Amino acid sequence: MEASGLSIDIEKRLATFDLRVRLEVGAEILVLFGPSGAGKTQTLNAVAGLTTPDAGEIVLGGDVFFRSGQNGNAFNLPPRRRRVGYVFQQYALFPHMTALENVAYALWRQPGARARAEELLGRMHLERLAGRYPHELSGGQQQRVAIARALAMRPRVLLMDEPFSALDSPTRQRLHQDLIDLQREERLIVVYVTHNLSDAFAVGHRLAIMREGRIEQVGVPEDVRRNPANPLVLAALGLPAEWPKK
Repeated sequence: MEASGLSIDIEKRLATFDLRVRLEVGAEILVLFGPSGAGKTQTLNAVAGLTTPDAGEIVLGGDVFFRSGQNGNAFNLPPRRRRVGYVFQQYALFPHMTALENVAYALWRQPGARARAEELLGRMHLERLAGRYPHELSGGQQQRVAIARALAMRPRVLLMDEPFSALDSPTRQRLHQDLIDLQREERLIVVYVTHNLSDAFAVGHRLAIMREGRIEQVGVPEDVRRNPANPLVLAALGLPAEWPKK
């Protein structure tokens, strides 16, 4: 793992299973792929600080986000200090704010907020729509605004939870390429959650197959497809039981 990478080693008791995740993520797009209820969103929320693991640690480039411990040794960095961007499926834009205002709000009272917001809207191909309100934008345009807002504070990690699942296929494909370009230009650590296999293969530098709170296999997407580690990975990928390893 790169010195600036993200290390996740956590455990948490959930309603139906124990979440136990161990992952190392560098400057790449790592896709967490699996069915609904596998623990993918819970993993993102732990990194963002929206939920607290029962045990383990989360470290980014030597900076501790979370560490369990006893006798006063535990540590849990508040979410606002983690510099983590989060993009949700449902956009979560302020309806009474324009696209520009939504992005600039993430930089409230900071010098250069408007210029940074304009720059990001331009990179997301929305410069001509800066004055429009969310209800005046398509779903794809709203999600571009949400991505720009998540990038406004120059996050060290970008978390994306089913960000394109509500969009039509042509729009998803365009956003896939935008995300790939942004990650490369910014050298971002991106953790991307999806249960859509085509999305996973389109954007992922690496693919982590997740089932019932466990990481079953991690690797380059095509390598995982060619050499699934076990029957659970076969099932997750929708491959027949007799799928040959090549």
